[in-house]
Amino acid sequence: MTNRSAHATIKGYFYQFDHTIVTILSAGSHTSCVTVEGIEDVDLSEGDEGVLIQCKYYEGSEYNHSLIKDAVMHMLRHYHRGGCNPAQRLRYRLYGHYAGGQNKLPEHFDVAFMKKHFLSYKEEGVLHELHDELSIDDDQLDGFRKLLEIDLGATSYERQQEEAIRLIQSNVLGSRREDAEGFYYPNAINAIQRLAVEADEARRKISKAEFLAAINRKEVVFSLWLRKKFGDDYYSRQLKRKHFTFLGTKVPNAARIFALDVTSEFDLGRLTQALARIGKRFSHVEHRNTMATDRFCPYVLLSGLSASELVSLKENLVSQGIDLCDGHAFDGAKFSPQRLARTPVKDSPVRLKFIGSPQQLAPVVSSISGTTVELFDFFKNSPVNAAYIPAGVPHHCIQTDTVYIINEAT
Repeated sequence: MTNRSAHATIKGYFYQFDHTIVTILSAGSHTSCVTVEGIEDVDLSEGDEGVLIQCKYYEGSEYNHSLIKDAVMHMLRHYHRGGCNPAQRLRYRLYGHYAGGQNKLPEHFDVAFMKKHFLSYKEEGVLHELHDELSIDDDQLDGFRKLLEIDLGATSYERQQEEAIRLIQSNVLGSRREDAEGFYYPNAINAIQRLAVEADEARRKISKAEFLAAINRKEVVFSLWLRKKFGDDYYSRQLKRKHFTFLGTKVPNAARIFALDVTSEFDLGRLTQALARIGKRFSHVEHRNTMATDRFCPYVLLSGLSASELVSLKENLVSQGIDLCDGHAFDGAKFSPQRLARTPVKDSPVRLKFIGSPQQLAPVVSSISGTTVELFDFFKNSPVNAAYIPAGVPHHCIQTDTVYIINEAT
């Protein structure tokens, strides 16, 4: 898949997510429900009525009947499975945005038009007509046609996103615009995405009241979906806002452990720079009257490096005047968690402490005293196994596709 087509696909997903948000928040009752990726992209049920919605975004394509043919046939099959009930109140809606060509579809079309353009197809040169294969007569087809709404004038990506934010602000009591954009809208995207990946369809259903409760939280949320939607700068700012912004200019005393996955992106100069920045940013500032209890520095747990890469990294840090400790008194000595956990002293201003493996986490943490401990886990595929993390240690799992996001996030 080319970068352009991948971008269009991702944008299509977010267009559908935004439409789901608009659909549920436009519902008249708090008991109204949507099912994400149910029979269609979005299934809305309000009392004894409902609508099955297919949502498509083709900003770079002109409309052609073939673009929606499969969706119409899928809906007809659903209508047929229900017995082609003339009293059916469940409706079908095709909602799409196109670059042009909307005039190809008449405002009102009849059964003959539907048969020709939406229900007939060729397979290996043979003409097939779905209505005949399903034994659906014209009266039944007309019943289906009356339940079918095709909207080719769907709003643009940007306008629909703006509408989603507006509806969030109007539905969350006391919400300000900046709260809707910075907190509730990302929460809403995450809520829809989590529903979409549930294997059980029953778990992909949510009421308007439940949805509002899920998004009405003023806390920063993180996911690769949000990074793809809003970009690296947004993701980094939100990480910094949640984890690494402190009252005043002084960094509070704490034993911060940074687990960093460097798999497939080892760059000696760049990684040295990143670790040096961590060491400076999260260590105490030495003053003439600094007390021993006020001295601290960060820990790092690196994965995805070879033994030789790790040695070259440590050598480069030391050569640049960055004192470090790895819990070994001399070459060949056994690892000592107590040595690693020692508080920095004035004459030995350690700025980085290396934890060699996840198995060393528990003994190191148990040797730390007089301060809080937190683990910031920048992972690519899987976070640090919880079995290695002592109970009571906050484990902040931050998924990313590059370790170097830490430069902007801290």
